[in-house]
Amino acid sequence: MKKALLITAIAAITIGAAQATFAAPATPDMARQIQKQQINPTKDQMRKQFEERLQLTDKQKEKAKKLHEKGRAEMEPVMKQIKAKHIEMKTIEQNIPAGEEKEKKIEQLRTEMRALDKQAKDLRKKNSEDFEKILNKNQKAELDKMKAEGRAKFEREHKARPPFQGLGSPNLFVKPMLAPQAGR
Repeated sequence: MKKALLITAIAAITIGAAQATFAAPATPDMARQIQKQQINPTKDQMRKQFEERLQLTDKQKEKAKKLHEKGRAEMEPVMKQIKAKHIEMKTIEQNIPAGEEKEKKIEQLRTEMRALDKQAKDLRKKNSEDFEKILNKNQKAELDKMKAEGRAKFEREHKARPPFQGLGSPNLFVKPMLAPQAGR
């Protein structure tokens, strides 16, 4: 009986050590990939976490999927136009010599791009509102909580930049209007 127990214990230790050896990543690159996957979840993992946290029903998941596909279909032509305008602007900046004509074309493109950006923003807002319509009161409250957490995380990770001070002290070229008074 003692021999059987001893053999079983040795076998368990040997198998455990073998698993630990083979479970370790072979290279530092593999270790980084594993760590990256744990830190940055995939889109499917994020979607599942989102659905679980909101406690979406199967019917709501189907509606959300349809809304997402519809929203992507509406957004795709706008995004293609924005990309084309960016390419066009880069071409103008590289190929047309500096001058009034170049500035007019660039300003016209910027105006068109602002309109397209507004159109894309409006589409995103509409898609978000459509999604919120399929949620019940508790789910909407949880979604608002998730949004607030996301904003707080963004603000924590993206500190505000100090205002731009130019290429030197802002008072570098400004002469004092009045002479300094003695005694102050």
